[in-house]
Amino acid sequence: MRRFSHLISLCTWFTIGFALPLSAQTTKGQIAAGGDVGLYFPDEAFEKTVTLDGFAEYYLAPNISVRGLLGWASPGFENFTEDHFRQVRLLFNGVYSWKGTQWHPYATAGAGAYFLRQLFANAPDPDSEVRGGLNFGGGVEYYLDKTNKSTIKGELRFDIVSHPTGFPDATGVTVTIGFKRYL
Repeated sequence: MRRFSHLISLCTWFTIGFALPLSAQTTKGQIAAGGDVGLYFPDEAFEKTVTLDGFAEYYLAPNISVRGLLGWASPGFENFTEDHFRQVRLLFNGVYSWKGTQWHPYATAGAGAYFLRQLFANAPDPDSEVRGGLNFGGGVEYYLDKTNKSTIKGELRFDIVSHPTGFPDATGVTVTIGFKRYL
């Protein structure tokens, strides 16, 4: 939990110190879509793993959007190379973005459903389960062209997932890099 406190403080200071003085750049009704690839750092007894995300955004105001995200990760159990804890995430977030020159920082927060399943190599797999969770984070977009239609983006997201007693914890940190296209 101490690690999360430090990361939350870092994101807060970034938002207050750097991003707050900037202004918005998109237009109301604009749509964007893209994909990310990155690393997922789960809590407790799991190994870090690759994660894949696809997302779409709709801008309610020039600097406020709503985002739907579908993500996948399958971390292995620590020291058990054949056993995995597959996670499919369906997240809905609010995104607040700021304008810079070619760099555009943003902050995000939301909630979602986490579809989880333990996969064992030498035993029957238990039933899958659906858990609720919250997520928050931030990132930055870098515009690739003068028309502001294509960006490369990096994001840091914290997923805090409900954790029933006796089951593995799906809480973790995701760091991604991706591509976003404004339509």
